[in-house]
Amino acid sequence: MTTYRYFTDLPNGETIRFDRVDYRGKEGFFGWDAPSKAWVKITRKIEMKSMPTRHECDARCINATGRVMKCECSCGGRNHGKGTFTCEAVAA
Repeated sequence: MTTYRYFTDLPNGETIRFDRVDYRGKEGFFGWDAPSKAWVKITRKIEMKSMPTRHECDARCINATGRVMKCECSCGGRNHGKGTFTCEAVAA
């Protein structure tokens, strides 16, 4: 079974992982951020491999690209593709 993890990167460098996700058609995926009590647009969707090696993150992980990125490193997707995105301010 395929497992997906959803993340967004905030302008302050913080990364948020979402457990509650909503698909809104053309608007895309949004995740529920409990501390701010707001829906936040998801910037990264990571497919977790079923038998991950859990190796240390490197440039292949941080600079990964693609519509759906596959991860098997120790960060669990938190750093995957982070080097390829530009952060935007989140409107609450």
